[in-house]
Amino acid sequence: MFSEFKRAWKQAVDNFWHELEGDAGDGDAAYREVARVRNQMEELDTAIGETRQRLSHETEQVRVCIRRERMAKDIGDGETARIAAEYRERHEERAAVLDRKLEALEAERRLCRRDLDEMEKALQDGRVRSARAELDDLNRHPREDEFRNLEDADRAQSAEERLEELKKRMGK
Repeated sequence: MFSEFKRAWKQAVDNFWHELEGDAGDGDAAYREVARVRNQMEELDTAIGETRQRLSHETEQVRVCIRRERMAKDIGDGETARIAAEYRERHEERAAVLDRKLEALEAERRLCRRDLDEMEKALQDGRVRSARAELDDLNRHPREDEFRNLEDADRAQSAEERLEELKKRMGK
């Protein structure tokens, strides 16, 4: 389950930055990506909560096994003490694995939170815009000077061509 979160998160971040750099050109997709990442954050929060509950349960089972082992030793029941010790070790092992899993999930959540904050800031700063907004800006503010320069160059080229044609006709 954790590897799925990690893979999905990496894909979401990669997609976001791909769009941010202008390759996708659709700011709406960036907003959808942020929403998707928020959902992944909620899934991570759920996984963290479930892992904490399981860790708490395993820790409690370790305490129960220790108590049973001690009680069995007090009454001289070696077989029960041995079984209680065996189960204590199993619960300790599960608790250790769950503790590491919890640490990894929390680290992943911190990473996701940091990246999500960066994505949201990029959106707020206006670095991600929709293709429609970009086109509207271009239509509102055409680069007249560039068009004028192209027209001037075209006129100059046409004049040169006509002058050359006249020179040929006149025999020069």
